[in-house]
Amino acid sequence: MQALRSLIVLYKVLESNKINLTERLAGGSLLDPAECELIAKSSKLKSSAIFTLTIESKGIDKKREVNSSNALEKVRAAMKPDDREVYVDASTTAIRLGYIRAFLLWRTNREILRSSKNIKMSMIELRNFVDAELKNKTPTTIGRATLGNRMGIDQKDQKLLQHTVTHSHPHNPWKSEFIRTRNHLIINALLTLGIRRGELLGLRMCDLKPQLHEIHILRRPDDKNDSRLDEPNTKTRDRILPLSDNLYQLMKAYMPLRHAIVRGSHNFLLVANNGNPLSKSGLQRTFDELNKIPDLPEVGPHILRHTFFENLADELSRAGIGDVEILGYLRQQGGWSDTSNTPRRYTKRFTQERANKAILSMQRKLLINFPPEELNE
Repeated sequence: MQALRSLIVLYKVLESNKINLTERLAGGSLLDPAECELIAKSSKLKSSAIFTLTIESKGIDKKREVNSSNALEKVRAAMKPDDREVYVDASTTAIRLGYIRAFLLWRTNREILRSSKNIKMSMIELRNFVDAELKNKTPTTIGRATLGNRMGIDQKDQKLLQHTVTHSHPHNPWKSEFIRTRNHLIINALLTLGIRRGELLGLRMCDLKPQLHEIHILRRPDDKNDSRLDEPNTKTRDRILPLSDNLYQLMKAYMPLRHAIVRGSHNFLLVANNGNPLSKSGLQRTFDELNKIPDLPEVGPHILRHTFFENLADELSRAGIGDVEILGYLRQQGGWSDTSNTPRRYTKRFTQERANKAILSMQRKLLINFPPEELNE
């Protein structure tokens, strides 16, 4: 339902400004900055206000930035007193713009696939420009309601997941030896390296350094050798991660099966069963199949990344490392800057468990002198 409401916002803006998306794409264009601005501003409004505001904004001057303040005042005046709060919260705005971006990417990618070579690159640049414009206008939300925030899976579920993806497990959802071997490697790579989806899909054979027990995570933006339309990228700094013997053994088992399909046509590590580099949608199908198994927790690449950093924080804490140093290690492993606060979001469970132990200890000390009958009331 949220996705549908988001597309209603988009199409009301398009309709009120007489923008035919199909004709735009067929002509090699998409949206200009002023139109992106109007979409972003309309995404902040309640549904009732959107219908009024889009009527007011017909015929806007595309050469200047859209100024919706006057139109908003007209909307406020036309509404009943109890309906004059026309804005939704920032998280709803962010969700709407996320769905709108995803739809425009999908719609533009369809047109790019049909395009001739001479305009394909310009269409890709235009697609990326519009997506960046809308992304920059998306609010960053730090909500007060944090109980439902996504965290990693616990040790019990980690073991269950790892057992399920082994070849011999009765609930392993894949049939072919190649897919089972590849997906076994994928799950363990995400759990033991803490890398992003794009970093995993971007790994090349040359990034593996078994003699040095290392794996290199490298930035390769706009890689001409990557044939995937939606190219996965490393978003953070280049870095070198340790490659364990166990993970390398999984890679060694996978290599002959990969070679039989790829036959030297490219050097991407992870491939689909047709030999092409594994796409984002192909990786998502792997997790869609896993998430159909009733006993398993819901998992995805980012949840496993959370899990890795929670595990790492636990290990460092048990080794006697202080909180400030732990954040430094996490920044290094995750490829973040030395001042980034991003790692804090991956340590919520770890921090919460330590706080709970301290609170229980404090409660026991505070209640120690209470008479037993008072404690039982």
